[in-house]
Amino acid sequence: MQSLTMLAFERGYFLRREAVELGVDDRSLTRGVRHGQLVRIRQGAYCPADLWRDLSEEDRHLARAHASHDLLEGVAALSHISALAEYGCPLWHAPFERVHLTRIDGGSSRIEAGVVHHRGGLSYEDVIERNGRLLTAPTRSLLDALTQLDTPSGIVAGDWMLNQGLTTLDQLWAAKNSMVRWPGMLSTEVVVRFLDGDSQSVGESLERHLLWRLHLPRPVLQYRVYDRRGRLIGITDFAWPEHGVYGEFDGRVKYGRLLKPGQDPGEVVFAEKRREDLIRSATDGIMVRHTWADLHPRSEPSRKLVELLRGGIAA
Repeated sequence: MQSLTMLAFERGYFLRREAVELGVDDRSLTRGVRHGQLVRIRQGAYCPADLWRDLSEEDRHLARAHASHDLLEGVAALSHISALAEYGCPLWHAPFERVHLTRIDGGSSRIEAGVVHHRGGLSYEDVIERNGRLLTAPTRSLLDALTQLDTPSGIVAGDWMLNQGLTTLDQLWAAKNSMVRWPGMLSTEVVVRFLDGDSQSVGESLERHLLWRLHLPRPVLQYRVYDRRGRLIGITDFAWPEHGVYGEFDGRVKYGRLLKPGQDPGEVVFAEKRREDLIRSATDGIMVRHTWADLHPRSEPSRKLVELLRGGIAA
């Protein structure tokens, strides 16, 4: 079983046929599942239970998608949210229960063993090979996925795909216009109109959606602030420069990214505070720091944030 365990740690699963080739029979696999040592992630594919517990929802979905692709009879491309997971796209509250494949071999549309087989028209440009697998190209993958995701989840995915250079707004609009009569495409227009590749985190994308829902003006993203000598002081996540309001999304993770080898976290926090003070001084504006708690419109932090922003923008 050691070879199978190593294989599972490399890719998140091993196949029944690989176990049989190594002399592990079905009774041993069944016993492993019954005793809690293995998890059957789908028919014909297994993962050590301790590894499976440590995987995120997205990584579990990707393992099932890869296993389903390996076990497929016929030719298909990973598509929809399964393709986005392959690209490494953050999937915020996505429906991970089912794997999505789009048939290339003319196979029928159906749902079978947790796999949705789509029968969509794919052109040559719509399919690529990545990491030895066929999957739908980024633009097609995102548009397909937007028919499954709610608005904030779609914005998170779309912003990331744009930020990574995997697609462009021009490509999205061109592809969308060619798929306008496809089921679910009408609802994707709201998301595509909202996308902005300058968003650099899940939190920033979600906050833009929150601000829109609360009828606040659309902010400028990654706004560069200079001092009187023209030196760059800092870049704010959000800004309403005409109103003198500047914002930062504090997802806590950002301090880890800013931390240099051997540097104390307190030094980073102090440097961030000094940067904010310099921005205030240079702009005569106000700085607003947002957190995850502010992303829920009905929460107390959110109400205080909105009052502060509206007060600054109206001033």
